[in-house]
Amino acid sequence: MTLAGTLALPAVAAGMEASMATSVGMGDTVRSNPDDPGSVYAAPGMVWLGERFDLGVGGGLGTDDVRVLQVGAYDGQTSNVGLGVSWLVRRLEQSPSEGDLPGWRRKGESFSDQVESSVIAATVGGGGVHHMFGVGVGLRYYYRSSTLFGADQSFNVAPSIAGILADHWTVSLTVENPLPLGYVDAPLGVGTGTRWQPTSRFAVAIDTLTDLGTVPGEVRFTPMVGMEARVHETVPVRVGWQQDGPSQTQFVSLGIGASNESMGFNYGVRLNPWSTDGAESMHRMSLRISM
Repeated sequence: MTLAGTLALPAVAAGMEASMATSVGMGDTVRSNPDDPGSVYAAPGMVWLGERFDLGVGGGLGTDDVRVLQVGAYDGQTSNVGLGVSWLVRRLEQSPSEGDLPGWRRKGESFSDQVESSVIAATVGGGGVHHMFGVGVGLRYYYRSSTLFGADQSFNVAPSIAGILADHWTVSLTVENPLPLGYVDAPLGVGTGTRWQPTSRFAVAIDTLTDLGTVPGEVRFTPMVGMEARVHETVPVRVGWQQDGPSQTQFVSLGIGASNESMGFNYGVRLNPWSTDGAESMHRMSLRISM
């Protein structure tokens, strides 16, 4: 672990920002959302479940000047394999507390650390007939720069399986960063996704992320729950909830969009209304094009 990893990070880590606005509004349930190009990063096995080419572009702004830029695309229709790529950049400014760096500063002294974390993920997938079952492997390249501690980089993988059951259920299982390289932004974890969509106008999702690597010997569990209802065939309204495992911080989320089979524009917001320092928030917008 680098020295940059000793600073307290915001409750929602870079890996969880894989969600585009579509999933942010549903409690970050990206691991079961076939309409979110962010699944290329979070659940590579989902790539083969799509029968089209999807391109998504999104961004966001959060409390403490956290900024997110994201691009994702996948193709599950033009060849015998599914291909996907995702690029995620997260910028923030941290102010270390006196306990973070003992002996590094005098009492009353203050300074800030500008941190940029980015990850490029490429996915190769395949699966069964009619795109009902998929297997994928994500290749991840991580880069982190800090004004206090310099730059660091690493890579890892994310094997994943996904499937569509009884036409209404989408499920996924992903092992994140199994290579023991000790990189602060790439802990060992297990992600699951479950989505029930009985009609085109209603869906419920339950995802989980189990962090097994940030603190050796400690398991940190993050549940995520979301619901989508369409008041019109083209206007989805979303609500969600999650509890971040490392910090035990709870978030609620809301979202709305305008979409059809070929295009969608979405907005989602994640809020911590119980914060004693004022409401923490992350606002996200994204555009999806399908062909």
